[in-house]
Amino acid sequence: MRFSELKFFAVLLAVLTCSQSTAMAQKNQPVRVVETVWGFDGRVVTGQFTPLSILIDNLSDQPIEAVARLRHIAGMVNAVGGEMTQPVFLGPNSRRWLQFYPYVSGQSASWHLDLITEDRTYTFDPMDQPRSVFERNFRNQEKDAEQSMPAVILDPPGMVNRLPTTIKHMPSEIFPPYSTATAGLYALFLDHVPDWETPRQEALLSWLKLGGKLHLLLDENNQTLQFSGPLSPLNEPFPEFPVGNGTVTRHDMQRAALTIQIVTPVVTPPGLTEVLNEEAVETQPGSSNALQTNSPFDEGEIFAWLRELTQPDHSWVLIFLLSMFYVGLIFPGCWILSKQRNLHFLVTYGAIAGLATVFSLIFLFIGQRGYGESTSLHTLAIAKAEDETHWSTLQYTTIFVTSGDRYTLEEKDRQTLFASGSADERIDATMSSGNTARYDGSIPPFSSQSVVSRRRLVADNWGLSIVSFVQNGEDLSELTMSVNKQIPSGSDVKYFAIHGTKIYSMSMDAAKGQLRCENASGNLINFCQPVQVQDPLYTNRLTPGGFAGPDYQETLESLAEERFRMALPRMVERSIEDDFFDGVRRFRMPVGKIRLLVYAPVPAAFDLPFSAEVKRGGRILYVKDLSLETARE
Repeated sequence: MRFSELKFFAVLLAVLTCSQSTAMAQKNQPVRVVETVWGFDGRVVTGQFTPLSILIDNLSDQPIEAVARLRHIAGMVNAVGGEMTQPVFLGPNSRRWLQFYPYVSGQSASWHLDLITEDRTYTFDPMDQPRSVFERNFRNQEKDAEQSMPAVILDPPGMVNRLPTTIKHMPSEIFPPYSTATAGLYALFLDHVPDWETPRQEALLSWLKLGGKLHLLLDENNQTLQFSGPLSPLNEPFPEFPVGNGTVTRHDMQRAALTIQIVTPVVTPPGLTEVLNEEAVETQPGSSNALQTNSPFDEGEIFAWLRELTQPDHSWVLIFLLSMFYVGLIFPGCWILSKQRNLHFLVTYGAIAGLATVFSLIFLFIGQRGYGESTSLHTLAIAKAEDETHWSTLQYTTIFVTSGDRYTLEEKDRQTLFASGSADERIDATMSSGNTARYDGSIPPFSSQSVVSRRRLVADNWGLSIVSFVQNGEDLSELTMSVNKQIPSGSDVKYFAIHGTKIYSMSMDAAKGQLRCENASGNLINFCQPVQVQDPLYTNRLTPGGFAGPDYQETLESLAEERFRMALPRMVERSIEDDFFDGVRRFRMPVGKIRLLVYAPVPAAFDLPFSAEVKRGGRILYVKDLSLETARE
């Protein structure tokens, strides 16, 4: 038997022994995991912070005060992407729910939970990440009808008989208390008024305003639900009515009457399987494939662009000349020195050592990574409007430091969720989420670390309203919006509008306080498709710069501007994922609605607080939906 085979079997035996030891330890320890709930319906949504609810049970008559730690494990042994922590207290012989919010960036993963006390660490069986909502069955790709959106019915505490069987159930006590953790929920059925604290009620209302689908049933007494406090907007008597960008639908039935015929249209909307405007996809000259937007959004590409903004500007000519000079001093310089009979031979060795030391210091000074650089924080973000002043903001951040140390991002009262942007790398970072959120990471000198976050932010009211619009079939030939001075403006701000499956460039008239639709327009599919071939004849498209021509014709002054422009189509594509459309091909704005996109520098009010002095830069894509029915005559 070869050595490699012996090594393989030794590693396998060690893993099996470790697994058996862990299993035995769980049987003997006084704490156990009773139930695990991924997401809302047992699935996850790629590219979203997903609730992971874990019911733990203290079997002993002693209280347990610990720190709960959740880690992403790769290859059964390596913890990657840092660790999430939260304090936990378990009373004697009691149970409680823990809830973490891991960021789902891949199709498969294993997560490990530990409880760390002063005396010992309690370990539990690994939790395998379930399949994602848009994950295909590659052995039978034609079964798209089996795909469904994440939808659940909330169960009141103590409910034993789980009816109906046509939809997934979720205990009402584990509905997230933060709206930032609800992006992975599409529809919700409710037949009782939950006994919730105010933050959880506000989270439900925020989810609804961001586009949620709420279905209200009759309660157990066959009565209409009556809400109070933050949920009082749900008391409208209409069969269907809007709340923000979401809709509330009333059903004159109890939960037991929810048949598959009622549930199926709710969980399988057209955006899940219908392909729109296939003929609109332009084929680039010299390109073998027309569109790559069926592939998942690649956040690694975004982070790579952000990291490029901190690349050093080395003086390569000077380094080359010094290298040649150093080589010349070693040979023939030191060789000639060794031929001098009046010098001791150790002089030659001393000269070689001295030259190596001196030139090492010179190269360190000239060629170091920090030459001309500073600690910097670069950001690309998407902010989706909840109402006139609140924005659900997904942010990709890269931190570059010139001095190695522990650095922190810390937020309060913004329902912040943190995750590492390096999900497959081993890093020293600890994250906690909520209204007191913290990212604490160790960053080596002259290196960077990537962070993903979602926050609920407050901004000034733009005073946005539709003044007039003219439609020609499905095309929009005229659109005028009224705005105030609070809306982002300037030469580095771009405005677009999406109507149906098309995107239109808009311009700002600051004197009149208006946004107007220009003649430049194009299919949204082609807008999100990068131009790969620089062909002057390829001009029939709307570009991120707002011009009907290829991107490369637009002159930019810096690498940062180029990267931010390149990121715009990807940010638009990523924003569509929050609407539960499986790719840009399937996206269409609902009838009677229009979407305004504003691409601007990140304002100071949206900055992530950082523990060191930092140079900032970035762009944010504001996404706000408007109803055409509200346009003034």
